[in-house]
Amino acid sequence: MSHLTTLNRIVSRIRQSLNLQTVLDSTTTEVRRLLKTDRVKIYKFDEQGNGQVVAESINRDRLPSLKGLYFPAGDIPPQARELFVKAKVRSIVNLEEQKIRLLEPSHFLSTSAEELTVEQVRKEPLKKLLQRPVDPCHVEYLNLMGVKSTLVVPILKDKKLWGLLIAHHGKSKRFSQLDLQIIQMITEQLELAISQANLMEDVEANARREKLISDISFRIYLSVETEKILQKVLREVVREIQASGGIVLLTQTLKDKEFLITGSQVQLSFQQWLELFKSAEITNRSKVITDIYQEQKLNKFISAFTNTHIRSILVVPLRYSQEVLGYLAVFRDEINVERVWAGYNDPDKRQQRPRQSFEQWKEMKTAQVPEWSEGDQKLLESLGNHFTMAILQHTLYQREKQQRFLVEEHNRKLQVARTVAETASRLKSEFLSTTNHELRTPIASTLNYLTLLRERLYDNEEELEEYIEAAYTSAENLVNIINNVLDISKIEAGRMQVDLKFIKLQPLLDKQRSLFKAQTIGCNLNFVMKSEVDAIWADENKLQQILINLISNAFKFTREGEIKLEVLRCITSEKPEIQFSVSDTGIGIEPNKQNILFEAFVQADGSIRRRYGGTGLGLTICKNFVELMGGKIWLESPGLNQGTTVTFTLPVNEPLTS
Repeated sequence: MSHLTTLNRIVSRIRQSLNLQTVLDSTTTEVRRLLKTDRVKIYKFDEQGNGQVVAESINRDRLPSLKGLYFPAGDIPPQARELFVKAKVRSIVNLEEQKIRLLEPSHFLSTSAEELTVEQVRKEPLKKLLQRPVDPCHVEYLNLMGVKSTLVVPILKDKKLWGLLIAHHGKSKRFSQLDLQIIQMITEQLELAISQANLMEDVEANARREKLISDISFRIYLSVETEKILQKVLREVVREIQASGGIVLLTQTLKDKEFLITGSQVQLSFQQWLELFKSAEITNRSKVITDIYQEQKLNKFISAFTNTHIRSILVVPLRYSQEVLGYLAVFRDEINVERVWAGYNDPDKRQQRPRQSFEQWKEMKTAQVPEWSEGDQKLLESLGNHFTMAILQHTLYQREKQQRFLVEEHNRKLQVARTVAETASRLKSEFLSTTNHELRTPIASTLNYLTLLRERLYDNEEELEEYIEAAYTSAENLVNIINNVLDISKIEAGRMQVDLKFIKLQPLLDKQRSLFKAQTIGCNLNFVMKSEVDAIWADENKLQQILINLISNAFKFTREGEIKLEVLRCITSEKPEIQFSVSDTGIGIEPNKQNILFEAFVQADGSIRRRYGGTGLGLTICKNFVELMGGKIWLESPGLNQGTTVTFTLPVNEPLTS
């Protein structure tokens, strides 16, 4: 009855707890109480066949604790492990007599590590295997551990040996068939618990990964700041996957970034990273570079890794259809592994005797290669898909944004062109209206004087000369207006040419003085000239027309004060220049209207045209003539009623003379 009660209690505890370690600890305790042995332990195998005591229960320190200690694979060699799977249960009842009892008391089981191979164990009938004597080496091994009786039950997972449930006793002890049956049933429940715990771990890990992927994809697809969100996500991926660093290499860049990084890094350029990943022959799935120092194809990059602790890389191509948009890679640093062994383990296979002590022996292995699990690879592959979609989304968004910008820019230019066209149309209308008046006035005046002359309506020779001079002046004004219109037409058609040559400047200036002398008579206005230059390389006709236009404007808009023409040599600039300045003390110009005065048909104010006349072409012609001769022109005025200065420069193509 006590056996069934214990079995029910153990089974109940196993089923109630989802924590595997709790299940293992409680099982060892209950089994030791049931069997009344000195020690019960659960021994788990790793992939290399080494074992570790992961749970243990001992009775009053009759046998030393082995919990947490590792045992080398040679202690239970492959053929012995295969025999455990095949025989299910065994018990050495009396070590001195080397008697083994299975479920049938008449069977004897071998523990020899050298006499049989794994294949022989698999092929030999179980009945024949159980008739073999106990290996003397194993007898010595148990004696050194202070064990006289053992019960060993294999723990299977997916039909493979996961570990052993082992009961040790310091004295000879017999286990009943009921004991063996109960232990076998407990072990079967334990196997279910292990499978359930592993399944739960997988489910929880998958749920955690799916939640991470869901959260990341949600944020990626909602964000328009792709670079920032991918940088943040990369940090989360590195943390979740327990890596030391990561990189997103982008063949289609985000703004000016070619890659995003976080954590431990290697000093490689974009092209070097690209070459490294291509050398690793990464296909459509993830690629594990287990140990970078063992990959011959990466030898040329090894020097960059020597200054880091990075040892292993997991990389996923960011691929859309046949196009590689980049790579997502995470790194792991080399690790130090400490193991506490049960006694010093001599790895020499020629060693024939078991080790003589089971005292703890620490082994430290440095610079070991970390492993990447299948779950790590699946997680990175899934995240790689979302990174790819994020990059595509960013590319499409940028293209749409660029297209929208181009449309808006096109519309803006159309609006500007429309405004310019409307302004030009208005200005031309105003120009035609003004020009009509400007043309009619000299024509009418000329005709009037010619009528007087034809009908001889003058009293004397002096009055005759006055009428002729007036008619000539009106005709000259008419010619000037027509010339301005023709000049603008040539300029707009690109047919205006210049005839540059070396000319004397002083005669040209004297002519200006003579032309405008009469306008200073009888008014409070001075016309001043100052020149430091005697000769210049220019088109004489164009230069004379520029000066006449600028001085005429100055006289037109100045009633009193001073008009000054100054010619200076500028040898401090990068290229020597000659600077002409025409300044006045006239009506001035508002700052916000100064830049538009060099446009055709434009004057500062419509009222100015009505008040002062003119076509609005003078400054435009001046600007084009100056630029044709390789110079530049500008206008300065402090404001209304504060005068104006128009300055232009011409390059020096011949030595300056004074």
